[in-house]
Amino acid sequence: MKIAETESDNLGAKEKRKAFLLFYEEHRVAMLYYAAKQVPLDLAEDLVHDVFTQAWNNRDHIRFDKQFAGYLFKALRHHILDYISKNASANKYLDALRIFAVTFSSEEADNQIREKMFMEGIECLLSHFNPQNVSIFKLRVAGYSNDEIAKKLGISEKIVRNQYSIMLKYLREKLPIIFLFMLKL
Repeated sequence: MKIAETESDNLGAKEKRKAFLLFYEEHRVAMLYYAAKQVPLDLAEDLVHDVFTQAWNNRDHIRFDKQFAGYLFKALRHHILDYISKNASANKYLDALRIFAVTFSSEEADNQIREKMFMEGIECLLSHFNPQNVSIFKLRVAGYSNDEIAKKLGISEKIVRNQYSIMLKYLREKLPIIFLFMLKL
């Protein structure tokens, strides 16, 4: 008698598996379409997969009939709402962190403003020189050697050294004025 019950249980399990696979094939695309309207596609796929996994894990308590499709969509809707709710909470937390960072990093912002103003001041001073001299200066600041700059610009290394020296001398004379201007802010 035990063998007959086991065979009948296996047959029931096989039938449930078949019914579940039919429902999966029949409703997966529609559920994915529904979920993708609410959340990104990759997340929609995960949520649909979670709903089917949950349904399979509870297969002993589920009847695979016409109402099962309604159950699937309702479960998917709850999964989507849970995700949106958790995501909204996470976004609120991240927004609070951003506000905290902005509030307590004003010194960093102030430094960035000062640095920007300093660079604008240097650009203004460099505008008094011809483009070749400005190129020499910018290439030196970028780390190129006098020889590399000379080859790149097609001029002698001596010209590069002299022009760079003249520009540095000029900037050293004018930079205190820029610093004073910046401190008056």
